[in-house]
Amino acid sequence: MAWDLDREAAAALARLGADVVGFTRWFEGEPEREAHPGWLEVRCPHQIGGEPPDETAAFAVAVVRTASSTGLGFDFDVVHALDRRGRSAACELVAHGGGGAVVVASHRGEDEAADFAGHAPRPPDAWFCDHPWGAERLRVRLGSAAAPIASIATQAGLAFWTDREGPRLAPVEGPNLVVTLPEGVPARPRAIAEGLKRARAQAPGLVAAVYGTGPAAARLQRLLKADGLLSRRWGTAREPGVGRWNGAVSQAAALATPAPLLVDDPFARASWLLGTPAISLAESDPDALAVEILAGLFDRERRETDVRIGAALEGPRIQPDAVAASWLRAYRRIRPPRPRPRRDEPAAARPAPSPSPFPELRSRLALTPTSPREVVASWSIRPDDWRTALQWLGPEAVRAALAIRLFDVTDVAFNGLNAHGSSDVDVGLDENSRTIALPFDGRSLAACLGVRSRWGYFHPLTHCRVCHLPREGLAPSPTPPPRRLRAAPPRP
Repeated sequence: MAWDLDREAAAALARLGADVVGFTRWFEGEPEREAHPGWLEVRCPHQIGGEPPDETAAFAVAVVRTASSTGLGFDFDVVHALDRRGRSAACELVAHGGGGAVVVASHRGEDEAADFAGHAPRPPDAWFCDHPWGAERLRVRLGSAAAPIASIATQAGLAFWTDREGPRLAPVEGPNLVVTLPEGVPARPRAIAEGLKRARAQAPGLVAAVYGTGPAAARLQRLLKADGLLSRRWGTAREPGVGRWNGAVSQAAALATPAPLLVDDPFARASWLLGTPAISLAESDPDALAVEILAGLFDRERRETDVRIGAALEGPRIQPDAVAASWLRAYRRIRPPRPRPRRDEPAAARPAPSPSPFPELRSRLALTPTSPREVVASWSIRPDDWRTALQWLGPEAVRAALAIRLFDVTDVAFNGLNAHGSSDVDVGLDENSRTIALPFDGRSLAACLGVRSRWGYFHPLTHCRVCHLPREGLAPSPTPPPRRLRAAPPRP
């Protein structure tokens, strides 16, 4: 689900074997449905214009309407909103499906610079961040009771940079060390400050920028500012945006983190991908920290080897296929796979639809117009017809769905092949009636109830008579008959 769909990500998920349907906005001249290798793209026409919240709400309505009218339905395992304007549509789609699916929202670095952060009728079940620093900021902003937050770095997240012009106006400084202290990771601010002070005695001009969301980062920033070690170019903000973090690290001499194993630290991995070596500040001795800092800053062979090996290890992880695999692993952790029927279980063993209001001995379907744009569909299905249809579908019966196919037969003598168009409405096995909203008034509709396979094949069970909907507007009033006046003589 996305305002601007990432087709490369959808194709990568499809290559892993997932059934992918991508919902995005529609532009004039584009088809509303387009089949790609392994996945389906659905473009939803919506009302354009207004403020960002208005367009987001209109897009959510269009997605729900498209899912209902095209026959795709709402039976999804995971609904992933790839951008902020797709979150409301994702939550609405899940709500119309009974709330059984899991909602995942992507938080991108560029979302922090946007004026409108998106809204949704309910919080998502999980967050995917395309940058480790974005995940750290989101975790602090949402609090401990928030949904799980996963940091899955992408090429777009590491390439995002919003402060290209601002820092260049700051005074020129010596080598800069970016110290990142994530919340929850043990750190020793006083030992780090003393180690930087001793390292500066051998490297004049050395400064540092402190980025962190916890009290340890605030204390270290105060200590460095008191000793004159805080960078005036990059160290003015302790919780910068993702773009400024990328800019600071890419231009820094090194990144420093308290993680004992750099290969397991997400910030060190991001630093290698940005071409900057990483230094561990896990030592508690200031002299050992000073030696480590100086070696990381001025040992050229170590710096080049560090960046080359780290980029070689982490580069494949930000490729689209690797990112899709990380998403899929996270999907399965959040939502376990649904139980599938045993191979020895016949398709006819699936539950038949609930008893219907018609006591006849055959399947029936009826359409009753209730307004110019609404019609009530009522149906009954004979159990034998249901079992026969599932047996006829064979292996595809596992994912088959009950659907009503509507045909627009306005102003034509319908013969089964000359309808203006058709659309499918998925219905549940426990339903026997449904109110269907239509986009136009005054249409003539024919319909059939049947079983549709996952690949779109439709096996009809029963048909109904043509239904004519009234047109909107006032009925023409008849011309009143002329009145004749006759003069009566005055009374005596």
